[in-house]
Amino acid sequence: MKPVIPDLFSPHGPTAATTSAASAIPAAPLFAQGGLWDAAGASVPGSTVPADTEGDMTASLSVPPHAACHGVVDTRFGPAMVWLDLQGRLLRLDFHLEQELQRAVLSGSRRDDAAVAAVARQLHEYQRGERRSFDIPLAAHGTAFQREVWAALCQIPYGQTMSYGELALALGKPGAARAVGRANATNPIALIVPCHRVLGADGSLTGYAGGLPLKAALLRFEQENTVPGLFAG
Repeated sequence: MKPVIPDLFSPHGPTAATTSAASAIPAAPLFAQGGLWDAAGASVPGSTVPADTEGDMTASLSVPPHAACHGVVDTRFGPAMVWLDLQGRLLRLDFHLEQELQRAVLSGSRRDDAAVAAVARQLHEYQRGERRSFDIPLAAHGTAFQREVWAALCQIPYGQTMSYGELALALGKPGAARAVGRANATNPIALIVPCHRVLGADGSLTGYAGGLPLKAALLRFEQENTVPGLFAG
């Protein structure tokens, strides 16, 4: 039987508190529908990007068009760039700091580390082993299938893993492991939407947008901080 996966992508979706009350798994992140990526990209007047490469670079470093600001959070896994929208919702979290700083330069985004304090607090609680799920309001946009996969990722308990095939089966889409893998790779919010908990069919780490060393570090950290039997049943 296909498990019930909450619809976390309603434009008027439930709050994290109501979601946690309705599920045995601690509060899962919520996604609000809305644009995340500007397909055209944007460049900043006076940028030092060479003219012959500017088009390619702005396409690859496109930024959330609704981003109000960004900030940097230091973690035990490396510095992470955090992007927020005007409502303070999380648009993006990425550990490729140099690339993310280029996004900020190209977009003219305002840096405000104080604005991302709530995200920083929960990340620090996570890395101290005090937090196993997040209740930060998120604002990611994708296809219906991507959103379904991301919602399913949020249901994988801390310290546990699934294969792409098992995740496809849980979604009622057996044989869609490759498509699930592609949707997994497009997740713009690292760690908080735990795509690192999905492995290859043989248990291998396989690809990870943040890099395999980061994936291995996150999984090892969670396994070391999991109390035996905590998620049993």
